Amino acid sequence: MSRLSPRRAFLPLFAAAVVAAGGTAVASPGHHTGHTITLREASATVQPAFVDIGKPGPSAGDQVVVRDGLVAADGAAAGTIRQACTLIDAGANPFVSTYECASSLELADGTITLAGPFVPAKAEQAAAVTGGTGAYRAARGEAVIRAEADEIRVNL
Repeated sequence: MSRLSPRRAFLPLFAAAVVAAGGTAVASPGHHTGHTITLREASATVQPAFVDIGKPGPSAGDQVVVRDGLVAADGAAAGTIRQACTLIDAGANPFVSTYECASSLELADGTITLAGPFVPAKAEQAAAVTGGTGAYRAARGEAVIRAEADEIRVNL
């Protein structure tokens, strides 16, 4: 699989924290509704791992795996993002291809899990909040991913 620009290709996932217009909040157990958590990737350049499955070059089933730190609005370490994406629909180039991604945002008070399609060239897209652990054990909602800004806004 050809090398992608990590900042454009995968946040991540989708990765990470600038205070949004509404601010940053962390929900306590059972009180997720109406809270937003905004995160930013810690690294200026993420080093994704590429796994070329099947025929050489980008093809369905290829994998991209990312791990990076997350930072809060004040620049303090906020946690870790882990993401695995599978190439589903190969486009004219990797940036317009569609990937199916599963991500976890490991934070001090628990983990939030995300899942959904991802097209690196799209400026903004959404993923489902599929659950979590600890303070986020009943989490549901939507994450807005801004690939160019390396930002993830989790709306619970």
